[in-house]
This record gives sequence, structure tokens and C-alpha cells, in this order.
Amino acid sequence: MPERVLMLILNYAPQTDAAHALWLAEQALHGGVNWITLRVRDLPARMALDMALQLRRLTRTAGALLGINPYPALAEWCEADAIHLPEHAPPYLPPTPMWLGRSAHSVESAQRAAAEGCHYLLVGTMYPTASHPGKPPEGIPLLRAVHAAVPLPLIAVGGITPERVSECLEAGARGIAVISGIADAPNPAEAARQYAAAVFGTTP
Repeated sequence: MPERVLMLILNYAPQTDAAHALWLAEQALHGGVNWITLRVRDLPARMALDMALQLRRLTRTAGALLGINPYPALAEWCEADAIHLPEHAPPYLPPTPMWLGRSAHSVESAQRAAAEGCHYLLVGTMYPTASHPGKPPEGIPLLRAVHAAVPLPLIAVGGITPERVSECLEAGARGIAVISGIADAPNPAEAARQYAAAVFGTTP
């Protein structure tokens, strides 16, 4: 597990243009993202595997990690570094050395995940976000509480801008996960560089 994490969550659904998704991944890696999690929704297994294998090649070339959400079989097929499961998904024991991660929206769910043997948690949502419209964010207090309750690396997610990164790190996060902040940016590589500067303390 890296000392600092900058994760791009890459959504792959029926309306997603595969070529654009791969271009976006390349731009994000070029800008400093060191972990891509492919989040698959409602796609045939063959299509999902094709994308996962291409991302596996890209991430290996860049020296970055690849996670898969939420299908264990897909993670195993593409030799991903991590399988990420939703908060209430059934228990799963990944093959060594694959990491197991879960989303956590409460201290209780974080403690269950730690007892299950998870290696990291995605904690959120930190701030209002378009991916969860109308949902009040749990915010920084949740991140602090989870950090105090479980001895796992925490990755903050939800509405995080480069200006908000330091607040998340100070509250106990090892890094952050981003969706629209990179995916919807006019220049995804430059957006990733701005996030990387905040996460890793580098010059954008």
C-alpha cells in the first residue's frame, strides 16, 4: 500500500465510451494518479474483461495499482491489485496477494470491514457530490471517527477538490479518491497534477 494514494474511480457502464475511458485513464496516470479503480455497472463479462485487461497493462506500465469494483471474478481474471466491495456486499476472501477494500459510511461498517480482514477502506462521502445528489455528506467527522476506530488505511472520497485534500489528510486519510474532479475536467492530466500536488506535496 503506498504511503499516499491518489485514486481515480473510473466508471464503466453501458453508456460509457470505452476509447474515452482508456484515454482518461492514460491522462490521469500521466498526471500522477497511482491507483485506478474500475467500477463496472451492468455490462457483459466480455466487455468488462476487455477494459480491465487494458487498464491492467496501462497501470503496470505506469507503476500504478489497479482495483476492480465490485466483481471478484473480474479482479482475479485481470490480476488486479485490489477488489473493492460495496459496504453491504457479502464477505469475500481474495486470493493472496490481492487486497480487499470496502466502502464505509459509518464507524460500525468500518469495524465490520476490519473484522472481515479488509486491507483498506473508502470512507465517505466527505463533501456534497454530484454522484450522490441530495445526500447529506457524512463529512470530515466521520473520517476522524473511523480513523480512531480501525487500524486500516483510509481513502477519503466524495466531492474532494485539490483545496480540500489537506483537510482529509489531516483527519487521518492516507489519500483520496476522485471521480468527476478528473473525469469531467477540460484537461484531465492537468487536473490530476493539481490533485497530485496536494496529495504528494509536489509541484503541479
